[in-house]
Amino acid sequence: METTKKLIVGIFVGACLLLFGIGLFLIGNNIQLFTKSFDAYTDFAKITGIQNGSKVRVAGMDAGTVTRIDVPARPEDKFRVHLRIVEKLHPIVRQDSIASIQTDGLLGNKFLQIDAGTSSAQLAQNGARLPSTEPFDWGDLIDQVNGVVKKVNVILEEVKAPVLLAVAQIEAAAHSADKLIKHATPEVNGILASANKISANLNEIIDGVQEGQGAVGALFKDKEMAASLHRSVDNVQEATVDVKKVVKKVEDSDIVPEVQKAVKNLQHITAQVKDAVEKFQSDAGEGGVGENLQRTLADAHEAMSDLSDNTEALKHNFFFRGFFKRRGFYDLGALTAPEYQKPSFGKGFKKHPIWLTTTELFQTDAKGLETLSPAGKTKLDAAMTEILQLPRNGPLMIEGYSGTGVPSQQYLTGRRRAARVQMYLIERFHLRPAYVGIIALSAAKEGVGIVSYYK
Repeated sequence: METTKKLIVGIFVGACLLLFGIGLFLIGNNIQLFTKSFDAYTDFAKITGIQNGSKVRVAGMDAGTVTRIDVPARPEDKFRVHLRIVEKLHPIVRQDSIASIQTDGLLGNKFLQIDAGTSSAQLAQNGARLPSTEPFDWGDLIDQVNGVVKKVNVILEEVKAPVLLAVAQIEAAAHSADKLIKHATPEVNGILASANKISANLNEIIDGVQEGQGAVGALFKDKEMAASLHRSVDNVQEATVDVKKVVKKVEDSDIVPEVQKAVKNLQHITAQVKDAVEKFQSDAGEGGVGENLQRTLADAHEAMSDLSDNTEALKHNFFFRGFFKRRGFYDLGALTAPEYQKPSFGKGFKKHPIWLTTTELFQTDAKGLETLSPAGKTKLDAAMTEILQLPRNGPLMIEGYSGTGVPSQQYLTGRRRAARVQMYLIERFHLRPAYVGIIALSAAKEGVGIVSYYK
């Protein structure tokens, strides 16, 4: 009987050791603990979602893990991501292989993708630096679209005034030309009448001279002088006839109607340009560029909202909710003060709190609104330098406190303070928005608390 018990205990212990060994082997194999590998590193300005232990894939195949992330010492420096890659994929990892941050599935888990290099490049040696491309961000795209729209509006404002001025000058020139032609015709007719009168007077003078009247007649009595004068008169008459022909040709030609037609065309073009500018600038203009951009942004917002609903539903699904329960929260944006103050929130995590007073962080502008002061930003930078030394595997909560006014005023003031600090920290240190939450708490103190949860 005693031997049988010992045998059963021995079999049980042996089975446990065997299962432990198999589990240890599987875990080690999953992180390439027992596989020959080589190290490399790459640099990113943003490491959205990448952390210690994140997957590394080479040409789409699981190839290793992220072993360490070095935080930059200065804001203009980049994060240095160290990684380990299995040796069997070493032949396709070259010095021109590009490292990028990609999203795995709908849940948004991030992994590091290494593209296969080219045959002309050398193999990446152990400890080599791989070139990288910055991750794509929908927020950056929307900011770029807004920037393009603003630039287009500025260009239109700059172009509108010169175009309208040029059109006005063209209209004025055409009007002056039309007026000049109308006024020139009577003047030309007057010149012709004067020429006719001069010709008649010359004829009378010549007749008197030929008859020998007066001193001039006696002086030019000879026939040669008379003939010369007759030839001069004939030339004047021929010139008069030529002038009449020119005036007649001008009057019979289509110059004036053509000029008037050109003026009308310019006026029509001017009206079309004005309509186009007004249609482009109008927010409600049917078919306008502004309306199309607004419709595109609305469709994108609706699509992101639908995706957010689908993702929220997946969070509570039987197969996925275990992940969110282990990390301690589903959505920090929907967290209420009573839920945050429950012992169940952050269970299993250690807490590292930092307290900053209102006078240290904020200044009041001309409108009476609180904004982060330069000294406050320096305080926040120092606080985050301390927090970033801790493991980044839990939420970061920004607590806004206010003890002035009625409860509703205290809530709004505290939340506004926490939101300003949240936006600054996410933008400054490239934090994951889903892991940075804000909460407004009532207390007899004024300030902001930053609490880092970590394991």
